[in-house]
Amino acid sequence: MRAGIIGCGAIGSFLAGEIDKGNIAHMKLVALFDIDLNKAYKLAESLEHKPQIAHNFEKFLKLPVDFVIEAASQQAVFQYAEKILKQKKPLLLMSAGALADDLLREKLFRVAREHNTKIYIPSGAIAGLDGLKAMSNVKLYHARLTTRKPPSALGIKTEKPLVVFSGNAHEAAKRYPQNINVAIALGLAAHAIDILQVEIIADPGVSRNIHTIEVKGEAGKLEITLENFPFPNNPKTSFLAALSALQVLKNIASNVVIGG
Repeated sequence: MRAGIIGCGAIGSFLAGEIDKGNIAHMKLVALFDIDLNKAYKLAESLEHKPQIAHNFEKFLKLPVDFVIEAASQQAVFQYAEKILKQKKPLLLMSAGALADDLLREKLFRVAREHNTKIYIPSGAIAGLDGLKAMSNVKLYHARLTTRKPPSALGIKTEKPLVVFSGNAHEAAKRYPQNINVAIALGLAAHAIDILQVEIIADPGVSRNIHTIEVKGEAGKLEITLENFPFPNNPKTSFLAALSALQVLKNIASNVVIGG
């Protein structure tokens, strides 16, 4: 399978390196695209097997790519995802927060169905989505995500825990687009975007992002707390988010897939 990556930042570079080292069976990196061409060239230079570099998105689409990895931004999802799907290319979305937009989400899901292709959404910086997907086959009563972050990560100063946002996932996407990927992955997995409540807390007592998921439904109660370590090459990125994308790629290439 010939892969192309859009976005040559921390996660895009990590995935490119894993593919280049042969850690994903039957996958070869053939194309890179970033609106900052210097990033694309710098990444390509670090790889043993040199992919082609597209100077714009139109040229990227014309390259012999079978599978596209978006690791750029929500803006990139709005701009490029539909065109990728219409070419029947499977698409892995790292910037899942873009799907908080109902119109965009419904359009992309429809286009994927009409063109018989797939959208892959990694679990990102959280865990337990396989259990949530199973629970969503029956009625859910309650879904809540509480995220605690160091105040500096939210650009504020406070000497005690401060709730900076409390509301639904749609409003969270508008006000905190950089912090919403986790909520959207959770909401989509549980088919619960409309009932998902999100709380974001600036907490001077924590040094890392902490996500707590609470879901209740006919099948039972699920509660998970996860403390994420930063990605070694970019402290603003969760290490688990990058690893979750890697696991999606390995699942696609594997003959045995464990978990729902």
